[in-house]
Amino acid sequence: MNETITSLQNPQAKLWRGLNKSHAQRAESGLFLAEGEHMAGEAVKTQKARALLISDSAREKYRALAETAKGASVYFLADHVMAALCDTKTPQGVIAVCGYPKEDTALPENASLLVALDGVQDPGNVGTVIRTMDAAGYHGLLMDEKTADPYGPKALRASMGGVFRIPVRRCDDLPGQLRSLARDGFDIVAGDLHGEPFYQRRKAKNRLCVVIGNEGQGVSPAVFAESTLRLKLPMVGGAESLNAAVAGAIMMYDFLREKGGY
Repeated sequence: MNETITSLQNPQAKLWRGLNKSHAQRAESGLFLAEGEHMAGEAVKTQKARALLISDSAREKYRALAETAKGASVYFLADHVMAALCDTKTPQGVIAVCGYPKEDTALPENASLLVALDGVQDPGNVGTVIRTMDAAGYHGLLMDEKTADPYGPKALRASMGGVFRIPVRRCDDLPGQLRSLARDGFDIVAGDLHGEPFYQRRKAKNRLCVVIGNEGQGVSPAVFAESTLRLKLPMVGGAESLNAAVAGAIMMYDFLREKGGY
């Protein structure tokens, strides 16, 4: 279906315009926007796009993308309508409308490499963690209710399409979920200023979950209590800490190396 929308008063345009504003609106509508050529292309490639929005001035540029958007409705938008929907200052003229995953998303049954986000509030950090997981071949992400929405515009841009490949499960009881994983044979890995030196650690179990805590407060006490492997990254310079996403990336890749992942 191809439809042209020329007014912001159009009911569809009103709905789409609200999706970048809050997690609540995305969750309530069951939709989120993947803006820009790369993100829309990833949504189409992974068949996650329900609709493809293209500005009038970019019809020719994205003709091929529209033709490959299987199962997605295609809408052409007046340029001013497209600009109102976009979060970026320089819109690229294309947006994919995607289904917002349910909070009870199941993780793969054979998952052995997981990450848990415990109160990570910067959406850029959330997206960067997902991008790293995608690159390193991790299987799924757990996150508590205090963590920033991975389907908000800033997190989506930072993920570079990783959200379309990494299953995300939002937990109302993250400590309980980690406790269950530990019973199933997972190591729950948490950063600890008084923990075992990271590069002198014991070998982790074959199944593990790397916990990344809040940018200022670190891992919460309730989550920390469920950890089975507590590690301290070396700080030999003047900095007292690392960015949450950077610290997580170091740990993710070193556990991948330990397991012979590359």
